[in-house]
This record gives sequence, C-alpha cells and structure tokens, in this order.
Amino acid sequence: MVIGTDTTYIGNEIPGLKGKKVRIFAVLRGGLRPDADPDANGYYVDTDEKLARLGGVTAEDRIDAAPVRWDGGTSFVHVDPRAIDLECFAHLSKPSEQ
Repeated sequence: MVIGTDTTYIGNEIPGLKGKKVRIFAVLRGGLRPDADPDANGYYVDTDEKLARLGGVTAEDRIDAAPVRWDGGTSFVHVDPRAIDLECFAHLSKPSEQ
C-alpha cells in the first residue's frame, strides 16, 4: 500500500520539512521528467490499484503529500517532494543521489 501511507521526508528540497512525517495522497507519475504533463491521463495516480497497473513508484515520480500534524490529521497544504526524498522510496535513488 502506498496511498495513505505515512513516511518521513528525508530530502533537502523543501525547507523545514526534513525529518517530518508526511502522508501520501497520490503519485505524480514522471513528475521529474522535463516532458511531464500534469493534464495527461495517468499522471495523478490516487489509488493503489492504478499505481500497480502502471508499475508502481519510480525515481522519476513526485508524490502529492501533506505534513502530518501532531494530532494525526494532515495539513491542508500539500507538497510534491521527489519520491526518492521520502524514506519509504529512498531505495529507488542511485548512490550518488543519497
């Protein structure tokens, strides 16, 4: 299961978020590619079933996530970190990207 998972942000791209818990709402397929098209069918993947059909999360994806508040809820503000900047997907990065 990916959608709805809580994980830790371990990157440096989003100031103030490092080490904080975030909740995954969707995968932005190919979000790091220069030719990424947010309007394309299959770009915003918000179910685990769709994600499985598309082959899962890759190092080229971004993630639609929201910080988890102290009470377990999420912020209304969403962020789109690189998949490899989340602890649960860090294994997708190349050694030079860690």
